Amino acid sequence: MEYFDSSFATVQYDEQTGAVIGELREFVKGESFREYMDAIIEAIADQSATKVIADTSSFDAALTEDDQVWSVQDWAPRAEDAGLETMALVMPESILAKMSVDKIIEMTEDEITRKVFSDREAAERWIQAQ
Repeated sequence: MEYFDSSFATVQYDEQTGAVIGELREFVKGESFREYMDAIIEAIADQSATKVIADTSSFDAALTEDDQVWSVQDWAPRAEDAGLETMALVMPESILAKMSVDKIIEMTEDEITRKVFSDREAAERWIQAQ
């Protein structure tokens, strides 16, 4: 089931993995980034999902400082409240993009289990085992 579909990102629920899958394909910031992220929370709540695969492998730029702070202070607590327990992150190849994702992981203080992967298949296998 699709929750978000645009040129820069998609969000869907995948029955095979039992996870919400968010795929961020290109640089986006501000309101557009937040709409994408909020669609992940909507899918978590709608599907009573506890797992997310965040595929940022095609993302090619660093998130803005504002979006990083928003992800940590606003989005992560709401995602956890919606039921998120486990997140597999498929890391971007871009060094700048990877650094911004690493920074968000480092700054976030919650009970969500996170693991990083270099490819989506490995992330899917791990998330199915959780």
